[in-house]
Amino acid sequence: MTNSEIGQKVKQFLESSHLQNNDYPSLIKAVEELGYTVIEFNSSYNDENTQTVLEELNLSAFIKKSKGFTYSFDEYRLIFINESLSKHEKQIVLSHEIGHIVCGHLISSPANSQNVQEEYEANEFSHQLLNPSKKVRFSVFTYKHKKAIIAAVLAIVLVLSSTGIVLTVQKQRSYYGEYYVTSAGKKYHEKNCIFVKNKTNVRRLTKDEFNSGEYEACEICLP
Repeated sequence: MTNSEIGQKVKQFLESSHLQNNDYPSLIKAVEELGYTVIEFNSSYNDENTQTVLEELNLSAFIKKSKGFTYSFDEYRLIFINESLSKHEKQIVLSHEIGHIVCGHLISSPANSQNVQEEYEANEFSHQLLNPSKKVRFSVFTYKHKKAIIAAVLAIVLVLSSTGIVLTVQKQRSYYGEYYVTSAGKKYHEKNCIFVKNKTNVRRLTKDEFNSGEYEACEICLP
């Protein structure tokens, strides 16, 4: 899997999980939505419930030197994180384990192995998840807020359309009827009058011009 393909996996995970940030608690919530449970363990001593799970699934050997690992088989979907790690370290380990899950590394075995290629892919996934590019952040933002963005665009279009309608109405109200004048003439005419029809120097008569008395009615079309 290429880094670009891994990046696409990261983007899809961010979009589907609706992550607001990528801290440890947020990652736990996101991975729980995938059906996994996060269990913190101690390499030397664990409470009764955790110890029972480890023994039942034959995972005791995994915890001796492990910072974290994932187990997925039948109804079990578990991610184990070493409780002695700092919050930042737990964040890195958990994002790494999410990489194994999203990249499909658990299809052939219930627990993630030390396959070099799979470890590289999980590391790259973790890096891109915790340090998303501007392009990914923008894409995820637009995906998460697409309804609001569409609503905003429609509102802008509506405002512009309304403004155009208002301006058109105002312009219509500034005219006096359907009368026209030429640039040099002193009479106003109907649209189809022979004195204005098909001429290029014709414009519509305004109310102010009509009220000024500057123009008189055409004796031919407006007797």
